[in-house]
Amino acid sequence: MTLDERAAQLHREAIVIDTMSLLGPDVYTKEMLAWLDEAVARSAPTWQVALHMQEMQHRALLDGELPGYWEGWEEAGVDVASVTLGAFGEKPFTYDNAIADLAQMTETFDRLPDRLVKILTADDIVRAKRDRRRGVILNFQNTAHFGDDLGLLERFYELGLRIIQLTYNQRNLVGDGCTERNPAGLSRFGVGVVKRMNELGILVDLGHCSNPTSLDAIEASERPVAVTHATCASVVAHDRGKSDDVLRAIGESGGYFGVCIVPFFISTRPDPSLDEWLRHIDRVVQLAGVEHVGIGTDWGTELPPQFVHLLNDEMRRFGFREEHRVDWGATVDGFRTWRDWPNLTRSLLEHGYSDDEVRGLIGGNFLRMFREAVG
Repeated sequence: MTLDERAAQLHREAIVIDTMSLLGPDVYTKEMLAWLDEAVARSAPTWQVALHMQEMQHRALLDGELPGYWEGWEEAGVDVASVTLGAFGEKPFTYDNAIADLAQMTETFDRLPDRLVKILTADDIVRAKRDRRRGVILNFQNTAHFGDDLGLLERFYELGLRIIQLTYNQRNLVGDGCTERNPAGLSRFGVGVVKRMNELGILVDLGHCSNPTSLDAIEASERPVAVTHATCASVVAHDRGKSDDVLRAIGESGGYFGVCIVPFFISTRPDPSLDEWLRHIDRVVQLAGVEHVGIGTDWGTELPPQFVHLLNDEMRRFGFREEHRVDWGATVDGFRTWRDWPNLTRSLLEHGYSDDEVRGLIGGNFLRMFREAVG
């Protein structure tokens, strides 16, 4: 069996989980692109453009008018994707943003039950693979959606949220994000949030948290926690990279680290390759252990060129600065779109990881941790 054949078989048979993902492949209709041109011409606010494009894509999907969408899922071979809700709006990460996205996703699940399934437990992941349906884990990338109201946290759990990142880049009531000027750890309220998430069965995500907040959360949590999508600061210096201390603590606590493939996080070069992504994989494996590592791509968009500039500007509202090199038009050689997911499996095998290790890296390790953290 050739390497390509071995990789294809393993990818097909394993449970493949992207722990920070798109909702499937990016697909745009002629109507969407025409509307985008008009919106750009009249200088519509980026958040309005993003939400309207999302709504148009949503309607086209439900009406069966999004050509190539399901074929893109097949090409990627991803069984379960963790998808962020509530980010975009007039203000980022608000309660209203979250409710609007939850309503949209609820309609999607209700209208497409034979295609998509909401993942609430680890057993749901196993069933989705068995039934050949695509699983979706709903996540927040900020606790700002519920502010200081733990009652709202419980309501969001009841609505299906199973992963919540404690902070985005900036400071909130829970703790500090990774782009804060002088980041500290969890607040007293943040310790209580971690405790309540443990009680409910919501996975604590540290992806954009500062290193002090990450270490505090690992210590405060009675269940395993996750860094669903990040890189290693000791490989490439970047605020989105985690310290070696965090990597070690994730492994020692039984947690999970999903290495992302965002080009300007994994490298300082404008067009990095998967070899540079593998350097981050190797570092987490070295310090946390191979059984605690996975993949949260956080990439693979196929954005129209006229939308790239708008989103690059929008990132300032999300706490990114010029030194973070954010560029939605950047690419990774070997992972130019989300459909290229099988290349990750192949690259891991070619790099020397065993079949069993690769099964863990592309989904099995997350499944084990998700069972312990969520149920």
